[in-house]
Amino acid sequence: MDWIVNVLVSLVSGSVGSVVFAQAAARRSAIATTRYNAATTLRGVLQAYRHELDYQKSRVLSENRGYPPEFADPAGQERFAETVLRALPDLPKRRGRKLRAELLALVGSITMGFTEGRMYVPEASRIEAGEQARLEIALRRVTREPERYADGLLRRLLSEQNHHEAFDQAYGDALAALDRMAALVKP
Repeated sequence: MDWIVNVLVSLVSGSVGSVVFAQAAARRSAIATTRYNAATTLRGVLQAYRHELDYQKSRVLSENRGYPPEFADPAGQERFAETVLRALPDLPKRRGRKLRAELLALVGSITMGFTEGRMYVPEASRIEAGEQARLEIALRRVTREPERYADGLLRRLLSEQNHHEAFDQAYGDALAALDRMAALVKP
């Protein structure tokens, strides 16, 4: 008779356990999928930005004309920072903190603060003419007063364009930071 009770208890507990486990497994699977998609998207963004920097630098070296306006420009830095910041909540917290620290070193506190403040303002509400003027002023400040405004690795690229050794050092540091960030989001 004990064996019948044991079989019945096993059947009931197994069916209840499978229902509970199925919900937990589905939830974990959804979280894992979200994290994987965020990491894959973020890795693509990081690689694309790195390739863009490489392309612009090689273009300058081949044409000997000076750096194009889009090379590490403040508007591009802000778009890049916004894209990275939007993906961080979907990643594990520790990895997100490391990525945010690397992003802060890359774009600097001025760009990061502005991007975080503007990040959730809808595109339609952003004033484009004012934005363009603000970005041009930021570019002038970085190139004219680098010791005061060049607080990120990418802004150092802009401020050191005429000093080849310092520029090469800043360029290498920026690429290394992008590579560290990409390594953190390996799928």
